[in-house]
Amino acid sequence: MSTSTPTHSAGVNTSNPNRTPSKNWEFGGMLIPKRSTSQPTLRPSGLNKLHLAIARKDLTKLRARLAQPKKAKAELVEFDHMEQTPLTAALRLNLVDFVRDLLEFYKQTKSDINQQDKTGCSALHLAASYCDDQILMILLNYDGIDVNLANGDLNTPLHYFCQKFKSPNCQEPFQLFIKRGVDVNTRNKFRETPLHKSIFNNSVRLLMVNLLLEAGADVNLLSTRGESCLHFAVHLGREDLVSVLIKAGADITIRGTEGKTAYELAMQGNNANVTNILRQVQDIYDWLSSLGLEMYWKVFVREEMTKDILPELTEQVLDKMGITAVGHRMKILKSCAQIKLNTPSSITSPNTSTSSSIHSSVGTASPSTSSAQRLNPFLEKSSNHHHSAAAVCADGSISSDAVKKTLSNLEHIKTNPNQWVIDSSELEYTLKLGSGSSGKVYKGIYKTKEVAVKVLKAMTTQSQLEEFKKEFQIMCAIRSPYMVTFYGAALEPKLCMVIEFCSRDSLYHVMNRTTPAPYDIGWDKFFRFSLQMTRGMECLHNWTPSIVHRDFKSLNLLINEAWDCKVSDFGLSRFNTAENLDTLSQIRGTFAYCAPEVATGSGVPYTVKSDVYSIGIVLWELATRVVTGEYHRPFSEFPNIKMDFQIMLNSKDGVRPTLPPQTPQSLCEVYLSCVAQSPTDRPTCTQLVQSLVKIETDYLANPLEWESKRAKPQVPSSTPTIS
Repeated sequence: MSTSTPTHSAGVNTSNPNRTPSKNWEFGGMLIPKRSTSQPTLRPSGLNKLHLAIARKDLTKLRARLAQPKKAKAELVEFDHMEQTPLTAALRLNLVDFVRDLLEFYKQTKSDINQQDKTGCSALHLAASYCDDQILMILLNYDGIDVNLANGDLNTPLHYFCQKFKSPNCQEPFQLFIKRGVDVNTRNKFRETPLHKSIFNNSVRLLMVNLLLEAGADVNLLSTRGESCLHFAVHLGREDLVSVLIKAGADITIRGTEGKTAYELAMQGNNANVTNILRQVQDIYDWLSSLGLEMYWKVFVREEMTKDILPELTEQVLDKMGITAVGHRMKILKSCAQIKLNTPSSITSPNTSTSSSIHSSVGTASPSTSSAQRLNPFLEKSSNHHHSAAAVCADGSISSDAVKKTLSNLEHIKTNPNQWVIDSSELEYTLKLGSGSSGKVYKGIYKTKEVAVKVLKAMTTQSQLEEFKKEFQIMCAIRSPYMVTFYGAALEPKLCMVIEFCSRDSLYHVMNRTTPAPYDIGWDKFFRFSLQMTRGMECLHNWTPSIVHRDFKSLNLLINEAWDCKVSDFGLSRFNTAENLDTLSQIRGTFAYCAPEVATGSGVPYTVKSDVYSIGIVLWELATRVVTGEYHRPFSEFPNIKMDFQIMLNSKDGVRPTLPPQTPQSLCEVYLSCVAQSPTDRPTCTQLVQSLVKIETDYLANPLEWESKRAKPQVPSSTPTIS
């Protein structure tokens, strides 16, 4: 008997449950007869008045019909030609005000919010599949909503949410599911849990997996095919997912119906990265098994202890791992000592060895990526430009169509702006990095590249749209190896900007790092960072028309894995044109980096020379860090200067941060020229690059003399890191 997937069933696949999964990994099966005692009513004569109002998106007519409670209550449970109730029709169209009014009517008339269609799907099943976070949370906050209601295939709304939800803001609705008492280990007719389903989510896969694991999802429950979530992740070929599941306790010894472990599946699939991770875990398991201590293998994996760093294992590390049995400790340490004795030349520092694969692949498609728990400082915006109003959604936010239309009219972009609009299906969010006043920043994957995704809050005013346009316009217009690469903007399900991911965080964080140990930043890094950031600003200033950054600081300089310094955060940047004169005159940025002529708020516009002052302050930060071996905040040497307004007043009077006395004289002169009181006395970026190159030549000719002028940070001896 052939079956098909109903359009209202939220994507339930009805294929043969015994078939081999396709590469798209769509699992499902034949629909089970409906079990609900509440039988739906199919209206034979077409759409009722509630359906018509929703189809026409006419909120006035919907409210007029709801004002007739007897008729409206009867229509509330009727199904249209697509077998939708009025509520599920409104949910499918993401009509937030319609949903609110209908839910209020459900409450007033005590109607059944958990009504199921013929496949057993409720309104919450549909909302979990197709709605944005705002509407889904409205439904989850409705008293009496059943989060554990199973449809004909025994899929709960959580199954659908984990597989189909697209917005990176998945944590808030997930927490509402938890608050409602959802069973995170519930299983459908194929014995798949929500954790199994989350593996199929192409938008927020890793975010969803982590939420489920934190909520107590069992990583080792098996489907009808005898496969765990780890098997699913291996089939998918995602090493980041494999790493997360292994660290959560995934059992590598489980064999699926094909009789293969996850490691054997990886070898069969020729995925080198996944195979390498699983081989490391298998090696640890085999080593511990040879000692009769396999009960500790999950502890070793969780703490990222792989076989190539075992020779560095100490009593202190075992203490941190919680291994206290004296006999077991002696066995482990004796074996580690023997490994070190047998392979002394092969031992690699734990900071550079392949042992980092398990840790570094978490949240990324690349095994070479370092830890992702970093905050990229992208989030500051402001504008007071006003143009014609854009179309808005039912919730008051500006629609994606309106955003796309307004982008097509941008100036100063040499290509079609719409070429920079990204298809959201090509973008996956993997890890939240941080948040700010205008949105959140995520790590993600776009066309196999590791990216940072700045998700903006819903734009409800024209000024917010104009602000987004300004940043989008600049990011599209410029291309330079000294600035973060801009890949484009996605308009659905949330407006976001996709840029290059810089794994080492900002220059500020690099200079200020204290754990696990400070970076040893020498003169080589000083000149590398200084020249790269100045060349990036040179590119902005030499653009036609020139671009003024207005918020240049060490937090807005990002460092990638290769130690390249990139200029970022153009939220306050402006083309230096007559129409931008008003905003160029407004105080923006951080006062410690703000040129005195604009910090006073006297209306003097930002110019490229204002940016040069900011560059000078960052040069001070870098030089001070190199010479002293420690990070110091600008103006921190002055005990009387504690507040922003005090910095503003003192900089106006000529007070500047002082370089350490042992700083080479040539650097002191360049710094002082950058922070000169008069903008006309400051160099251009081109002149500054020339000066820095000349000074670097002197350093390369006299490295010992330069090295004698700096203090090195105290770096502790290398030991395995226990997180």
